[in-house]
Amino acid sequence: MELLPGEYVIKKNIMANLFKGIEAVGGFMQITNQRIVFKAHALNVQTGPVDIWIEDIVQMGKRNTLGLVPNGMRIIVANGTEYRFVVWKRGELMALIDEIKRDSMTR
Repeated sequence: MELLPGEYVIKKNIMANLFKGIEAVGGFMQITNQRIVFKAHALNVQTGPVDIWIEDIVQMGKRNTLGLVPNGMRIIVANGTEYRFVVWKRGELMALIDEIKRDSMTR
């Protein structure tokens, strides 16, 4: 992952799945002071990276995978796009993203 000017990594190598349609794309998530970057494993059908700008996040919430497993997280951005992830320790990740968003708004 190439960092942008003024950008730094806060948390890296977070194992995650990102739902793209019906496919749960496996890969890794990185969280920086500016964005969430998801990079898929090469074995997936859909392999393109996804950048979610933290300043664009308007809503986050917990979700249950398959309606049962409490390991899902959803992120909605300003243009209405919804990203659905499966991650471990979703509460900690959501709190971290909220903190980064709050810090960026006070600058």
